[in-house]
Amino acid sequence: MLMALGLLAAVLMWGPGVGRAYAAEASPAGDVLSIGDPAAPGQIDLYLDPLCPYSGKMVREQGAEIGRRIETGKLHINLRLVNFLEKYSASGTYDSRAIYAAFIVADHSKSSDITWRFIEQIFAADQQPKEEGPTDLSNDQLAGLADRAGAPSSAQDMIKLGLPIPFDGHAIAANNLPLLRQLPDSGVPMVVIDGESVDGNSDWLDRLPR
Repeated sequence: MLMALGLLAAVLMWGPGVGRAYAAEASPAGDVLSIGDPAAPGQIDLYLDPLCPYSGKMVREQGAEIGRRIETGKLHINLRLVNFLEKYSASGTYDSRAIYAAFIVADHSKSSDITWRFIEQIFAADQQPKEEGPTDLSNDQLAGLADRAGAPSSAQDMIKLGLPIPFDGHAIAANNLPLLRQLPDSGVPMVVIDGESVDGNSDWLDRLPR
């Protein structure tokens, strides 16, 4: 109990950047994770659901190239995470907890590289839970993936604790869903380039600077 109170106090005292990291590195801003250089020549909005197998397919097949373009300053992503499959997770809360963990990793690491590596971890074939599967990832397991991605221990501690402060994964997803549903096709993964939505499992990367 004392440890939980101490961690909560640390979050509340995080400083003027509460709920927001810094732009060129990784910026939790409102309901979006800003990953990469905001001035990059390639600009996309990306919608993913942590439980969605097609989102997982996209990240597994294209994640390394996306990461390379982030690292070289060629790509900036406004990542909008949603949770419409959450009811099919074993815990009933998996999407919201994974979204919370991603925001905590970005906020504490202030690193686009670490944040994208964490996204790759939660969608890895040996980690991503199955729809209506018997189990999903616990908070401790999500913290372990944050550790593997290089997130600081402060992020891992917060993920284990799982309090929706200063980010509420369920609220973030609920705010992103209406934006996704305004698109002509509201499935995920979805990439939006210059206002045009395209299937994330298409060749959309070929349309952007390398």
